[in-house]
Amino acid sequence: LQLQSRKPAKGGQYEPTVVQQAWKPAESCVIVCDMWDAHHCLNAVRRAEEMAPRMDAFLKSARDRGILVIHAPSSCMAAYADHPGRKFAQSAPTAGNLPNDISEWCRHIPAEDGGEYPIDQTDGGEDDDPAEHEAWAKKLAGMGRNPKAPWVKQMDALTIASGDAISDSGVEIWNLLELRGIKNVMLVGVHTNMCVLGRPFGLRQMAKNGKNVVLVRDLTDTMYNPAKRPFVSHFAGTQLIIEHVEKFVCPTITSTVLLGGERFRFNGDTTNAP
Repeated sequence: LQLQSRKPAKGGQYEPTVVQQAWKPAESCVIVCDMWDAHHCLNAVRRAEEMAPRMDAFLKSARDRGILVIHAPSSCMAAYADHPGRKFAQSAPTAGNLPNDISEWCRHIPAEDGGEYPIDQTDGGEDDDPAEHEAWAKKLAGMGRNPKAPWVKQMDALTIASGDAISDSGVEIWNLLELRGIKNVMLVGVHTNMCVLGRPFGLRQMAKNGKNVVLVRDLTDTMYNPAKRPFVSHFAGTQLIIEHVEKFVCPTITSTVLLGGERFRFNGDTTNAP
């Protein structure tokens, strides 16, 4: 794997640094964060649907190599109550090294004090056209969904295969990682600046508790509205968050490590991100 970080350089800048690592599949997993079947932001739904085929191929390639896949669609466990993958996650015994706060959101780690958070997400990051957003909310309500939190399961475009685990619990996931002797964790899914960073199974918790964690930077998205600081495109905002992760939280990789070819890019993404 090619792990990319950003290290301090002259003039207060940061330079990309790439380190090669070899991971044993049996000691590795992929956690799929919050790839829900619906979202309150229509543009977020569109981007998740666009990214899903590449992500599903990535998960299949991981499975084929013997890497554990953990599906983590938060607040959707009722849909999987009788699923073997759900029971698999619940069956792991309590780990002897269970971190005290692994059941909690983690909104900050001390390393992030080294820089300024790069985007303003105080509006929730929605970038919908107002008329489209209103029509989408009405459609969700007509489906019997809560327009502000319409998710009930993971999107169907991602396969949940035999041997995969299902959990939104930091405790369950940690126990499962320890049971399987997993040291290396890859995070895919949405949204980097919110759930992927902050969930109990997210980047910050994994990093601060000693896992060799990476973000798959082309299989993620942000909640960022270009009308907010720093007033750049949505995709440039995503890149700023990825750079923040690389500076202060953990390294990143791309899906090419398993799939080869070119990294995934959203339609309309004109950034020069590697």
